[in-house]
Amino acid sequence: MENFLLRNMSSMEEQLGKGYQQMMIGLIIFISGAIWGGMVATDGMVAEDIYWPAVMMLSGAMITLLGTTFGTDHEDDRSSDLNEAIMELTERINRLVGSSNKDDPNDESE
Repeated sequence: MENFLLRNMSSMEEQLGKGYQQMMIGLIIFISGAIWGGMVATDGMVAEDIYWPAVMMLSGAMITLLGTTFGTDHEDDRSSDLNEAIMELTERINRLVGSSNKDDPNDESE
C-alpha cells in the first residue's frame, strides 16, 4: 500500500510539478467549503450564512492557483510574469521621469 502511494505521488509530481501537494490541499479546502456552503443553503438562508464557506472556497482556490504557478521547473511556469512586468514598468517610468527632468528648465538639481 505504501509503495502504491509513493508511486502515485511521484507520478503526480511528474505531471503537475513540485507544487502538486499545495494544489491537492487547495482542492480539498475548496471542496470542503463548497460542501459546507451547500449544507447551509436552505430556504431561510441569508447572505451571512454562506460568508465563511465562501471565504473557505476562495482560500482553497487561491492555494490551488499558487500551487500551479510557484515552484515548478516546467517551461510553462508563468510565476515570474508579474515580477517581470513590474520591473519593465519601473524602467519605463524611470526613463520617462529622467527624460522629463532633462527637459524641465525649472529643474534646480543640476
